[in-house]
Amino acid sequence: MDIPVIQHWIVAVARAASLTGADRLDVSSDTPMAGAWSVTAMAAGTTEGALAALVGGHYRLGVADLSAAHVHARKLVPAKVARKHKVLPLRYTDRWLWVATADPVAMEAEREIAQVSGRNVHFEVAPPVSLYPAVDAAYPEAGELRHELPPLERAARGGPHILVVDDDADTRLLLRRALEGAGFRVAEAPDGPEALEMLQGDDPFDLVTLDLQMGQMHGLQVLNVMRSRVAMAHIPVVVATGSDDPIVEMELFEAGADDFVVKPVDPPRFILRIQAVLRRQAPGLMAQFF
Repeated sequence: MDIPVIQHWIVAVARAASLTGADRLDVSSDTPMAGAWSVTAMAAGTTEGALAALVGGHYRLGVADLSAAHVHARKLVPAKVARKHKVLPLRYTDRWLWVATADPVAMEAEREIAQVSGRNVHFEVAPPVSLYPAVDAAYPEAGELRHELPPLERAARGGPHILVVDDDADTRLLLRRALEGAGFRVAEAPDGPEALEMLQGDDPFDLVTLDLQMGQMHGLQVLNVMRSRVAMAHIPVVVATGSDDPIVEMELFEAGADDFVVKPVDPPRFILRIQAVLRRQAPGLMAQFF
């Protein structure tokens, strides 16, 4: 008894759109994505770009404009993950990340991208013929190289060490309770100068949460100093800002922030964001504690 071949999802799209030759189309589910798109487009006498519009319409997704992909969106998805799933981050907000993909039914990719970015993921469709070169250009092999966190030998002292920098005592208390409840060790600094002094201490920090609008020293100044000093340039920084202005977000990423959260801070979402940044920067550290 012959076992029926499970057809690729793109066959269903072609048939639903009544493309030429779709009823005779035979593309098995294990066909590589680039091959499935190419075979389907050729059989229907159309382009992969035109096919992308049909795929997007079938799954109620937009068609990605790869030329408009925001360079800072790449910081939210590690090169290893982007190349593994052949995806290109396009744009983002505090809660959402739009990603170009040639496989809109890739639930594993969606889950992993959500985990490492700390955001909800929304796919947009792009054909492999244009998407894959764009991914390779955005994430060259050297993109895997990054500063490492301080040695993991300090793990014996407890969970990852977080420095909360904020000139509002109530906010520091809120973040401390949330972080300690999630298993982190926490220290506090009420202003930028004290934070910079603490970062040069004997107990290394794994991450800094930094308020942007502080009276004595602006958060952007603190971040610039951190990124200019070898001893602390590698430490991930999550900035808390009261603005969701895209210009402010670009300034933060350009200055070296690893992510940002918009105030008022939602503790559960804040913890997910902290975990996501550490997972991108030091997966070994996160695996050891969580």
